[in-house]
Amino acid sequence: MSVSDGHGSPRITRRAALGRGVGGLAAAGSLPALLAACGGSSGSSSPAQSGGSLKGTLVLLSYPGWYGPKEFADFAKLHPGLHVKSEVSGTTGAAATLAQIENNEGAYDLSLGGVPTAAQLSQAGQLAPLDIAKIPNLKLVGETFRKALPWAIPTDFGKTGYAYRKDLVSERPTSWHDLFALAPKYSGKITMLKYDTDIQGSFLKALGYSVNTKVQSQLQAMQKQMLSFKPHLQAILETDYSKGLIEGTVSIAIDYDYDVAAAQAHNHNIVWVPPTEGMAAYVEGWYAFKSSKHLDAVWDLMNFHLEPKNYASFINYTGAAYVEPAAEKYILKRIIDDPALRYDKQNLARVEFEGYLGPEQAAYRAKLWEEFLDA
Repeated sequence: MSVSDGHGSPRITRRAALGRGVGGLAAAGSLPALLAACGGSSGSSSPAQSGGSLKGTLVLLSYPGWYGPKEFADFAKLHPGLHVKSEVSGTTGAAATLAQIENNEGAYDLSLGGVPTAAQLSQAGQLAPLDIAKIPNLKLVGETFRKALPWAIPTDFGKTGYAYRKDLVSERPTSWHDLFALAPKYSGKITMLKYDTDIQGSFLKALGYSVNTKVQSQLQAMQKQMLSFKPHLQAILETDYSKGLIEGTVSIAIDYDYDVAAAQAHNHNIVWVPPTEGMAAYVEGWYAFKSSKHLDAVWDLMNFHLEPKNYASFINYTGAAYVEPAAEKYILKRIIDDPALRYDKQNLARVEFEGYLGPEQAAYRAKLWEEFLDA
């Protein structure tokens, strides 16, 4: 590959890879069928053994390029008879990933995914329980993330907050309520990313509610707040969330941590705000399929990925927020020092991870989202 291990600019941004669509899991019509069908290497990993050398081909379902630039080649050096192949998924949302898995039963050994996807697959009996004894490096991952994603080895996470241009905004906001109060003054100079659960979760946190609430009165209060905020928006963006901030055509943007971090490299006046009321967040990782014929190799690949040098290479390459503090000595200083990306226990305490709420709740939230977009 042309990008050296752990250096250079990432070839993709996370959301460009994800291409997360409006409605999120509301379109997960494949779940009922899935449930019905169920009736730079450190070289220090410890390979799992299954009666000899690990051999065969592991197929990973993942966003394009969402692993270290030399990771699979280095893994193959430890296991000459083992090959890792990556197939693309997740680019149009979790529902499409579930459908892809259902339509290709037994084709994949492991996959990258978040809590909602993993929870549904677990309910469907599709996942192999993690063999913790064969993934000793899992203990290096922060407990917060291991608890949030018990079906997988967590790989990265992300938060929804907002950013502002300190040369264009005279105030110094620190909360969602500060943002709401400033909205009339900066009306027409505010943008919002276009993804339902992240935005709805943010407004729920602003009101003191859980990101994963099922209480209708709380969801209605969220909707009322969102609708009152909407007239002040310049745009609701599917891509280029921070472009306006960089160029100065936008003063405030509701955005993701990784996107703001990238934007700050282009304009030093951009300030990331982790709102004091809390943030909606996702965590994702690799989970294994029960149908895999190479589970010992899967556990070894997972352990290899979490070796601190290997994990740091992945983070340095993708620019994602990291979940393994033990890798910090190998992670680029600009990531460690970035307020939007660094491993900050105080900010982690403000984070609530989005979960899977079931098809009825997903459909109801999707309806509210469409009403918001159409208003």
